[in-house]
Amino acid sequence: MRAAKRQYEVGSVSLPRELVQRANAVIPKARRSKVITRMLTAFLGSVARKQLERDYLAYYADRSSRQIDEEKELLTEWRLSDAEAWSILEEEEARGRDTTR
Repeated sequence: MRAAKRQYEVGSVSLPRELVQRANAVIPKARRSKVITRMLTAFLGSVARKQLERDYLAYYADRSSRQIDEEKELLTEWRLSDAEAWSILEEEEARGRDTTR
């Protein structure tokens, strides 16, 4: 079965002439679209992460003291479980066992 073709759309943007000249000097013509795609993807990912951060801050700002204490207790319990799991993995690794299964 053939892999689905990526769909592209041609877009037009206006950029400062100096910026275009600098980019043209270091980015080969055949790679410009890929560079712009990566930069735009990274920027949009950053925007999404910032929004998630704001959402978390709003969520935690609305929690009661009781809810915060319950969550801290739960996190402490998980921390102990995580430490035990890491200890087991480190022991197995020290004995030469493959822990990546």
